[in-house]
Amino acid sequence: MMDYENLLSIAKERRSCRRFKPDSIPDDYVKKIIDMARWAPSGANSQPWEFIVVKKKDLRQKISQFVKDFISIYYKLEHTREPALRFPSLTGPVDKIGYEDAPVFIILCGDRRTIEAYPRYTAAEISEEILESSLANAFLYMQLAAGVLGLGSQWVSAVRMWYVQCLIRDLLGIPDEFVIYDMFVVGYPASKPKPRMVRNREEMVHEDFFDKDKLRSNAEIKEFISALRKGRTYSEMGSKRSSQIDS
Repeated sequence: MMDYENLLSIAKERRSCRRFKPDSIPDDYVKKIIDMARWAPSGANSQPWEFIVVKKKDLRQKISQFVKDFISIYYKLEHTREPALRFPSLTGPVDKIGYEDAPVFIILCGDRRTIEAYPRYTAAEISEEILESSLANAFLYMQLAAGVLGLGSQWVSAVRMWYVQCLIRDLLGIPDEFVIYDMFVVGYPASKPKPRMVRNREEMVHEDFFDKDKLRSNAEIKEFISALRKGRTYSEMGSKRSSQIDS
């Protein structure tokens, strides 16, 4: 039986890397990451995933530029929120995005035709949600595999935005039957990510019925988000709730 503590340690140590070294990574590492992902659970075992491994520098630069052009809109949107809730990395000019130097981009695509594998009632009602969940499972497996191999990774969701997705589809020749889920950026980390706040297990677990005494107020949710933005703990923000920091 696999050691639970080792598995938990892998999950705790997985962090989104924001800066990468340009050094190449072994092709075998890329194969191992994808090999892990193809064993992820999927709806009706439909395995809807396709992996486009982008190593050519000019292609990576073009994809990064597509994202930068689109993110400039994000900055304007972020400033419509109250300051305490603004995402720090989206409040200044777009000069460089942290993953531009990463040596490998993996575009995870989903084949919508695999929806036919689902039972009719799910295909009719929640097919898109099941497809999305299946692809998310594969993505998570990739992140865990990268962590075990001593690599840093980042989950780049901007590539699914319609503007960026259209440009990437045209650049990489992705057929119409496929949807871009997200982009997995991987390489050797150039900096160590900060520890992150993780809510206590006791405050999120409910026995048999939802415990309304644990229901967080709107103010507590806002305070929690504000603390996340500042990298603070519950105790630092003076909350009645305890905190736990996982590195």
